[in-house]
Amino acid sequence: MGLALDLHAWRAIPRRDRVAVLSSLFGVAVLAWIYLIRLIRASARMGGDGAPMAMMEIRPWEPTDFALIFMMWTIMMVGMMLPSAAPATMMYAAVARKAARDGNVVPPTIVFVSGYAALWTLFSVFATSAQWGLDQAALLSPMMVTTSPAIGAGLLVAAGVYQLTPIKRA
Repeated sequence: MGLALDLHAWRAIPRRDRVAVLSSLFGVAVLAWIYLIRLIRASARMGGDGAPMAMMEIRPWEPTDFALIFMMWTIMMVGMMLPSAAPATMMYAAVARKAARDGNVVPPTIVFVSGYAALWTLFSVFATSAQWGLDQAALLSPMMVTTSPAIGAGLLVAAGVYQLTPIKRA
């Protein structure tokens, strides 16, 4: 029933809106992936194995390092997660169009997408902070790989448990 409802909602959205929303989401995701690929290639030229030389040396993080890691997390999260928001974005676009037709004020679709991107940006702040904390605790190698088998095992178990929870299905 859910799939039939989604297909019906999809058809209810004018083709022009579908093209605009999907091409915008796709375009942002492609730009994020291009940036990440260029970053990996530049890193490979600098370090030879995909890691920049500056990240290979053992030294405390500077504000620039925090900013660059934050940018990497943000661009990566937006590039990966924005396409998954396409169905919800299309649904919101249909609701916004209907509301406008009925004379109701609803924020435009870009506000919906911006809120989604803002939440992933906030996640990136937490991810960067966690990475910094692990680095400060000497639990990451200069290649940003965990040095603790217990952390690796704990993350693997946590991911496995999550796969079995109702939260994942929701």
